[in-house]
Amino acid sequence: MNDWEVLTTVIGSPQAELVASFLRGEGIPVQFRSHVPPSVYPLTADGLAEVRVLVPAADLDRAREALAAFRMREEGDHGD
Repeated sequence: MNDWEVLTTVIGSPQAELVASFLRGEGIPVQFRSHVPPSVYPLTADGLAEVRVLVPAADLDRAREALAAFRMREEGDHGD
């Protein structure tokens, strides 16, 4: 019933959880898709640690705006 769309792809579960936490705070549901099961040792070779962050298709435009604001805020935190 609910169609989910890929909003972004990040490296590792911690980054995915950070993005998801922000989106959930904006009232946007989130799901993850990954090729690798959770591990104590993160893998980054050949995209194995990539996590796709999905949102409902109906929320995709709002999620894109929220993600852009999140990234601007994140960039502004460096060196200030």
